[in-house]
Amino acid sequence: MKNFFIQPVNIRYFDIDMNHHVNNSVYFTYMENARTELLMDDFLKYKKDGLTFVVSETSCKYKQPMRLGDHVVCELVFTQLREVQFLVEYTFKNADTGEIYAIGDTKIVKINEDKNRPVPLSKEFVENYMN
Repeated sequence: MKNFFIQPVNIRYFDIDMNHHVNNSVYFTYMENARTELLMDDFLKYKKDGLTFVVSETSCKYKQPMRLGDHVVCELVFTQLREVQFLVEYTFKNADTGEIYAIGDTKIVKINEDKNRPVPLSKEFVENYMN
């Protein structure tokens, strides 16, 4: 079984649209926030070496609306490991009932900033997130 990680989602009043639920575009911010919170130490470590992670593709499928006051968590799973990229899959769930609000994914590529070229993922990174 793959490792999965859980990050809480903080729904802000600002995230709510005229239909009284979280605006569809905000889910991508939630995905970014969850991923960044989880990977911050790695981001900072690699940044010192001139390496970074970039999003090459992302999507989200909405199952039911999230509303202000919902107790939401985002489960992250790292899949589809390739030499220089991986996929992060997200499941937004109600923390109390387990109901699913949305599922999404983001393809991430590790690059050398100076050369703007992909570089291989480290063994340490793979072991931390892919096993």
